[in-house]
Amino acid sequence: MNNPITGLLNVAALLWAAYFGGTTIFVALGAILGTFVSTITAYPLHADRESIRSGLYGFNGMLVGAALPTFLDNTPSMWALLLLATITVTFVTIALERLLSTWKIPGLTFPFVLTSWIVLLATYRFTAAAPAGLPKAQLIAPAVAVDHVWTLGDFLHASLTSVSQVFFVNNPVSGAIFLFALAVHSRWCALLAASGAALAVVTAWLLGADPTLILHGLWGYSAALTAPAIGCIFLKPSARSLALSALAVGFTVLVQAATASVSETVGLPALTFPFVLTTWIFLLAKPGVESESAEPNA
Repeated sequence: MNNPITGLLNVAALLWAAYFGGTTIFVALGAILGTFVSTITAYPLHADRESIRSGLYGFNGMLVGAALPTFLDNTPSMWALLLLATITVTFVTIALERLLSTWKIPGLTFPFVLTSWIVLLATYRFTAAAPAGLPKAQLIAPAVAVDHVWTLGDFLHASLTSVSQVFFVNNPVSGAIFLFALAVHSRWCALLAASGAALAVVTAWLLGADPTLILHGLWGYSAALTAPAIGCIFLKPSARSLALSALAVGFTVLVQAATASVSETVGLPALTFPFVLTTWIFLLAKPGVESESAEPNA
């Protein structure tokens, strides 16, 4: 989002969670460092100056910078890897821009996903940067039913936490701050992000997903990105785009389940790949349709 106030509020949400619970200060610092490093890297690569000033080369770096302290031990080696990864993610971003320009679709957060997966997989071969918060590698097993009496408060908590989990934060207040930050830039984006998260929570609940994971926002964060991407960013807001957005959210939940089933067999998180794949599919199915205010790094 091309709005400095939105960026500052996002940082405030990270710091809130670092102080009151939901993440660590290292995640907040990593996100800030990642934004700075990936943005600076874009200059010598002769990336478009207006895109740099708009923050389009900082968003993926911010996510990489938040991801590595989340999943790796806080060691000097982790910070060295973070520095390398946040430099490299800009190369990946530019390479993807050129590759995907043929189909006129954006790279979205795939540079973050690809770079993070490479680094996290690599750490299994090193002792100096041991994985700490990664899912345990395991074969696919059927889900086990868990009893939980849901309340309206649970659904609200899960929806807000889904928004905060976009930035690896498990805190509903931070989720509310992130939504407010979106609203500063676009009320449509904020409304659709909240609606997408809520719809994903309900969908996951109806399908019998683990209640603990739903409450921690792990079933709704990708949908919180998919909904505004399809509903108002890359397609002009209309009744048709809103219907497509709702359909895309439901599909995102299925892609989330499928991705986790595969990625967890090698001890990797799904990250935002469900959002990326779903959005690509829906945009490619409607070639040449772009919003008047399309933002490539939504």
